[in-house]
Amino acid sequence: MPDLTYPGQVCGMTAQHAQRPGKLVVRNVAASLGHGTRKEYKHDDLGLLVDLGGLAAAANPLNVPLSGPAANALTRGYHLYSMSGNRMRVLADRAMNATTPAEPTSLAVISAESVPLNVEKPRA
Repeated sequence: MPDLTYPGQVCGMTAQHAQRPGKLVVRNVAASLGHGTRKEYKHDDLGLLVDLGGLAAAANPLNVPLSGPAANALTRGYHLYSMSGNRMRVLADRAMNATTPAEPTSLAVISAESVPLNVEKPRA
C-alpha cells in the first residue's frame, strides 16, 4: 500500500498497516452511503514489535529501541491487549509455559544431530 506520508514509498507489511486502513475503509463505505465524510489514509508509524521466541524480542515503539526481556514484555503485553478474545486463555497458557518444564515433544528438546539427513523413501 502506498505511504502517502512519504510519496513514492510503500508501507511495511505489519499488522498496523492492515488494521488501520481496514477501519478507514469501513468509514469511507459509510461515507459513500451518506453517513460521515470520506478521508484518505495517511500512515503514522508507531514502530514495531517482534516476538522472537523465549525472552528474545525486538521492539521500536515510538522510536524507542528495545531488545531482550524488556522488548519481550512489551511485545507480549501489546499483543495480549490487541486480541479480540481469549485473553485469559492466552495469559494462562503463557503463565503455565513460564512455570512448567518444556513438553518432551517440544522441538527445542530435539537436537540437530539426532535428525537423520538422508532418509530413504520406502518403495511401493
